[in-house]
Amino acid sequence: MERINTPSHLEIKFENRQIVYIKDLVTNSLLKTFQNPLTTKIPKIYIIKDKAEYLYVGVTLQSLRTRFRYGFNANGESGYHGYKWRDKSIAQIYVWCFDELSSHQLESVEAELVFLIRAKTGNWPTYQNEIHFNNDYEGGREIAEKIFNWILTNS
Repeated sequence: MERINTPSHLEIKFENRQIVYIKDLVTNSLLKTFQNPLTTKIPKIYIIKDKAEYLYVGVTLQSLRTRFRYGFNANGESGYHGYKWRDKSIAQIYVWCFDELSSHQLESVEAELVFLIRAKTGNWPTYQNEIHFNNDYEGGREIAEKIFNWILTNS
Protein backbone atom coordinates (compact mmCIF):
# COMPACT_ATOMS: atom_id res chain seq x y z
CA MET A 1 0.00 0.00 0.00
CA GLU A 2 1.05 3.52 -0.76
CA ARG A 3 2.83 5.28 2.09
CA ILE A 4 1.36 8.67 2.96
CA ASN A 5 3.88 11.35 3.83
CA THR A 6 3.19 14.32 6.04
CA PRO A 7 1.75 17.05 3.82
CA SER A 8 2.84 20.60 3.37
CA HIS A 9 0.39 22.60 5.49
CA LEU A 10 0.18 26.24 4.52
CA GLU A 11 -1.90 29.30 5.21
CA ILE A 12 -2.23 31.57 2.21
CA LYS A 13 -3.57 35.11 2.21
CA PHE A 14 -4.98 36.53 -1.02
CA GLU A 15 -5.84 40.04 -2.22
CA ASN A 16 -7.20 40.76 -5.68
CA ARG A 17 -6.57 37.14 -6.67
CA GLN A 18 -2.89 37.48 -5.82
CA ILE A 19 -0.99 35.69 -3.08
CA VAL A 20 0.02 38.21 -0.40
CA TYR A 21 1.80 35.75 1.86
CA ILE A 22 2.42 32.07 2.41
CA LYS A 23 2.87 30.82 5.94
CA ASP A 24 4.21 27.35 6.63
CA LEU A 25 2.02 26.16 9.50
CA VAL A 26 4.43 23.33 10.38
CA THR A 27 7.41 25.63 11.01
CA ASN A 28 5.33 28.78 11.65
CA SER A 29 7.47 30.73 9.17
CA LEU A 30 6.59 33.10 6.35
CA LEU A 31 7.73 32.05 2.89
CA LYS A 32 8.43 34.24 -0.13
CA THR A 33 7.15 31.57 -2.47
CA PHE A 34 6.20 27.91 -2.55
CA GLN A 35 9.06 25.58 -1.65
CA ASN A 36 10.28 22.28 -3.08
CA PRO A 37 8.59 19.78 -3.67
CA LEU A 38 5.56 22.01 -4.35
CA THR A 39 7.49 23.70 -7.16
CA THR A 40 8.21 20.43 -8.99
CA LYS A 41 6.22 18.65 -11.68
CA ILE A 42 5.41 15.59 -9.60
CA PRO A 43 1.79 14.55 -8.96
CA LYS A 44 0.18 16.44 -6.08
CA ILE A 45 -3.20 16.40 -4.42
CA TYR A 46 -4.23 19.54 -2.58
CA ILE A 47 -7.09 20.41 -0.29
CA ILE A 48 -8.26 23.95 0.31
CA LYS A 49 -10.03 24.66 3.60
CA ASP A 50 -11.41 27.68 5.40
CA LYS A 51 -11.51 26.70 9.06
CA ALA A 52 -13.74 23.58 9.17
CA GLU A 53 -15.17 24.13 5.67
CA TYR A 54 -13.73 22.07 2.82
CA LEU A 55 -13.58 24.36 -0.20
CA TYR A 56 -11.88 22.33 -2.91
CA VAL A 57 -9.87 19.21 -3.68
CA GLY A 58 -7.58 19.27 -6.71
CA VAL A 59 -4.76 17.44 -8.40
CA THR A 60 -1.90 18.83 -10.44
CA LEU A 61 1.37 17.83 -12.04
CA GLN A 62 2.40 21.49 -12.28
CA SER A 63 4.18 23.65 -9.78
CA LEU A 64 1.58 24.79 -7.27
CA ARG A 65 2.40 28.41 -8.12
CA THR A 66 1.69 27.79 -11.81
CA ARG A 67 -1.53 25.93 -11.01
CA PHE A 68 -2.78 28.67 -8.69
CA ARG A 69 -1.90 31.42 -11.17
CA TYR A 70 -3.97 29.64 -13.83
CA GLY A 71 -6.86 29.06 -11.39
CA PHE A 72 -6.86 32.69 -10.24
CA ASN A 73 -6.60 34.27 -13.70
CA ALA A 74 -8.82 32.10 -15.91
CA ASN A 75 -11.67 34.05 -17.42
CA GLY A 76 -13.67 31.43 -19.30
CA GLU A 77 -12.20 32.12 -22.75
CA SER A 78 -10.90 28.56 -23.02
CA GLY A 79 -13.94 27.12 -21.24
CA TYR A 80 -12.28 27.17 -17.81
CA HIS A 81 -13.51 29.86 -15.44
CA GLY A 82 -10.95 29.36 -12.71
CA TYR A 83 -11.21 28.58 -9.04
CA LYS A 84 -14.60 29.40 -7.55
CA TRP A 85 -12.88 29.97 -4.18
CA ARG A 86 -10.43 32.53 -5.57
CA ASP A 87 -12.18 35.49 -3.94
CA LYS A 88 -11.52 34.15 -0.43
CA SER A 89 -9.08 36.27 1.55
CA ILE A 90 -7.36 33.46 3.44
CA ALA A 91 -7.27 29.67 3.27
CA GLN A 92 -5.40 26.69 4.58
CA ILE A 93 -3.85 24.39 2.03
CA TYR A 94 -2.73 20.80 2.52
CA VAL A 95 -0.55 19.32 -0.22
CA TRP A 96 0.57 15.71 -0.58
CA CYS A 97 3.14 14.77 -3.23
CA PHE A 98 3.08 11.34 -4.86
CA ASP A 99 6.01 10.83 -7.21
CA GLU A 100 5.14 7.13 -7.60
CA LEU A 101 1.50 7.62 -8.73
CA SER A 102 0.31 8.44 -12.22
CA SER A 103 -2.05 11.35 -12.80
CA HIS A 104 -4.82 8.81 -13.54
CA GLN A 105 -4.25 7.10 -10.18
CA LEU A 106 -4.18 10.45 -8.41
CA GLU A 107 -7.51 11.40 -9.98
CA SER A 108 -8.92 8.25 -8.38
CA VAL A 109 -7.65 9.45 -4.99
CA GLU A 110 -9.20 12.87 -5.66
CA ALA A 111 -12.61 11.35 -6.44
CA GLU A 112 -12.51 9.09 -3.40
CA LEU A 113 -11.47 11.98 -1.16
CA VAL A 114 -14.23 14.28 -2.42
CA PHE A 115 -16.77 11.49 -1.92
CA LEU A 116 -15.39 10.77 1.56
CA ILE A 117 -15.72 14.45 2.52
CA ARG A 118 -19.35 14.31 1.38
CA ALA A 119 -20.00 11.09 3.31
CA LYS A 120 -18.34 12.30 6.54
CA THR A 121 -19.47 15.94 6.61
CA GLY A 122 -22.78 15.76 4.74
CA ASN A 123 -21.53 18.33 2.20
CA TRP A 124 -19.51 18.31 -0.98
CA PRO A 125 -16.49 20.64 -0.91
CA THR A 126 -18.15 24.04 -1.34
CA TYR A 127 -16.44 25.04 -4.60
CA GLN A 128 -15.82 21.64 -6.17
CA ASN A 129 -16.46 22.04 -9.90
CA GLU A 130 -15.83 18.52 -11.12
CA ILE A 131 -14.48 15.14 -10.13
CA HIS A 132 -12.67 12.70 -12.42
CA PHE A 133 -14.16 9.35 -11.47
CA ASN A 134 -12.43 6.09 -12.28
CA ASN A 135 -12.26 2.70 -10.66
CA ASP A 136 -8.94 1.66 -12.16
CA TYR A 137 -6.84 2.20 -9.05
CA GLU A 138 -7.77 0.02 -6.10
CA GLY A 139 -5.54 1.94 -3.69
CA GLY A 140 -7.36 5.24 -4.20
CA ARG A 141 -9.91 4.76 -1.44
CA GLU A 142 -7.30 3.76 1.15
CA ILE A 143 -5.08 6.74 0.35
CA ALA A 144 -8.12 9.07 0.52
CA GLU A 145 -9.03 7.68 3.94
CA LYS A 146 -5.48 8.21 5.21
CA ILE A 147 -5.48 11.80 3.93
CA PHE A 148 -8.90 12.58 5.43
CA ASN A 149 -7.94 11.03 8.78
CA TRP A 150 -4.66 13.01 8.79
CA ILE A 151 -6.60 16.25 8.38
CA LEU A 152 -9.07 15.34 11.13
CA THR A 153 -6.26 14.50 13.51
CA ASN A 154 -4.01 17.47 12.69
CA SER A 155 -6.36 20.41 12.03
